[in-house]
Amino acid sequence: MGYSVEYRSDHIEMPRFRQKYQDRDKFMAFCRECPRYDSLWSCPPLSFDVDTFLEPYTWINVLCAKIRLDAETIRTADTAEKIKTIGWDIVSAVKLDTDERLREMEAQVPESLSLSSGGCSLCKSCTRKSGAPCRQPDKMRYSLDAFGFDLTAITKDVFHIDILWCRDSLPEYFTLIHGLLADKPVPEKLWRTVGLYSEEI
Repeated sequence: MGYSVEYRSDHIEMPRFRQKYQDRDKFMAFCRECPRYDSLWSCPPLSFDVDTFLEPYTWINVLCAKIRLDAETIRTADTAEKIKTIGWDIVSAVKLDTDERLREMEAQVPESLSLSSGGCSLCKSCTRKSGAPCRQPDKMRYSLDAFGFDLTAITKDVFHIDILWCRDSLPEYFTLIHGLLADKPVPEKLWRTVGLYSEEI
């Protein structure tokens, strides 16, 4: 599978970010239609109060990963099954790598916490359905969507990118939106240090 990943980041004061992009009622309704609802520890319904959870963080550092697919990869996905499988494999690989790099960043930014894009995929099957605790609580991170954030609007407004979807073929690119909650903006140098910075997007 041929693809490349370009990163861009920005930082926004948390109250303004929440006011502009958070609509829990709207997006929780979407979440309830998702097969991952109440099936993954990273996804709704959350076991804590969202306002209390987010209150300590005054900034969110937002990261966009734009995954460009090469022409051969797009051409190879010539059936519905291949489109689904190849697309999922590429997005999952980039997501896991980005999550790991953001956990590295957490260690360098005191009192910070990363948020992922979409549900956790660390384990083949989540323990939530059986009522058992998360197997990897040190690595599991909640998704931005789980807090009711509008990822489409964030992608378009902050990074000027339209989200593309798989339909009859793989799209030209995929996008993932991750975040790092903190008490200050993360400098460009630190994004570079963990390999989450690109010159162009």
